[in-house]
Amino acid sequence: MKGERIIKIDFASDLMREAFAVRFEVFVDEQGVPRELEADEFDPLATHLVAILDDQVVGTLRMLEHGGAAKIGRVAVRAAARRHGVGARLMERAAAIALARGFAEIVLHAQVAVTGFYRQLGYVEEGDLFDEAGIPHIGMRKKIR
Repeated sequence: MKGERIIKIDFASDLMREAFAVRFEVFVDEQGVPRELEADEFDPLATHLVAILDDQVVGTLRMLEHGGAAKIGRVAVRAAARRHGVGARLMERAAAIALARGFAEIVLHAQVAVTGFYRQLGYVEEGDLFDEAGIPHIGMRKKIR
């Protein structure tokens, strides 16, 4: 599914509505995360990336500053676009932006079911398992410089 465009969008962008649609489809509809937990007060402060294929947003993530590191979250790819590298290319673009902004590492809270995806990208688990929105998670970290 190579050929998608990965772009940074403003929170006020029309594409943000489509990014939220992907997030709600993946987290709320597929995984049962309560709707009120999906969007939060950090969204307006975050850097948002979207993957666009055939004029449709098929993937998204957000990045914030957290404790001196870049923190990636809300990584979501539509079911039909999964297993084609879209998520990895979103993560690579986010890492490039984080590096350009002077961050030395990236942290994230990974759903335990997808830690293998993040491990393949060089992230390492740290700490104990914890619950986030009813789903088991673990902290992961990657040095980028």
